[in-house]
Amino acid sequence: MSSTAAERSGVGRRQPATQRGTAIFVCFMAPLVLALVCWSLWGGRWVPSSIQQAIELGGMVLIGVTGLILASHVRHRNVQIERAYSTHLEELSQRLRSLAYQDSLTDLYNHRYFYEQLSHEVERAQRYGRPVSVILLDLDNFKQVNDTYGHLMGDKLLALMGQVIKDQVRASDIAARYGGDEFAIILPDTPRPAAEATAEKLSRAIATGRTNAGSMSENLPLSASFGVACCPDESRTVSELLQLADDRVYAAKAARSSPQPLAAAE
Repeated sequence: MSSTAAERSGVGRRQPATQRGTAIFVCFMAPLVLALVCWSLWGGRWVPSSIQQAIELGGMVLIGVTGLILASHVRHRNVQIERAYSTHLEELSQRLRSLAYQDSLTDLYNHRYFYEQLSHEVERAQRYGRPVSVILLDLDNFKQVNDTYGHLMGDKLLALMGQVIKDQVRASDIAARYGGDEFAIILPDTPRPAAEATAEKLSRAIATGRTNAGSMSENLPLSASFGVACCPDESRTVSELLQLADDRVYAAKAARSSPQPLAAAE
């Protein structure tokens, strides 16, 4: 159990003074009264019956009170434990959801989450007529990066790409690693011209290789090809929207000049 969960639930905290006082009272008085009851029943036959009855009655009352106190303490302790485990399970559940929907390398959402959210956004766009745009982008010459500098360098650039994208999109946008060196962004309530402006901003950020955390020290020449599509203006389904954006990615790649060999890293 994490310390945070224990602190929130109250487990591990010192008992209040009233609880400590009650425990001391029960520990010291219960044996005394029990001894008096036993003595009055078996060893104190010279004691008047009225006193015996008073001792027996007091013993029964104390035993009853002790039982109630112990039951209350156990119940309170059980509630604390239940709260602690409930908090712990909620934290585990959130962690599992994060693992199920997050790409571990780029810290963006994964393809599964992207597709689920895009389905919701397209349905909402069709129902209310509010636009949703999609940006697909594919890194140029990424295979050459892997072939020239190795896959560790490729993974580092993908992670930095994730940071670049997160720096440039809004909190309401949904950025994901679409697969390999492809990325995708859902822009709710965004028409195509505004989405194209975001794509242009991303293109400049990738070309300069800068993130809010600093620049890419390897100084590798990076660029990406973009495709932007909008629903419901240009497409009516998720498949149509993605296909249109994908076609525009490859049209952008074809429009570029032939790739140049990668310059050596400085």
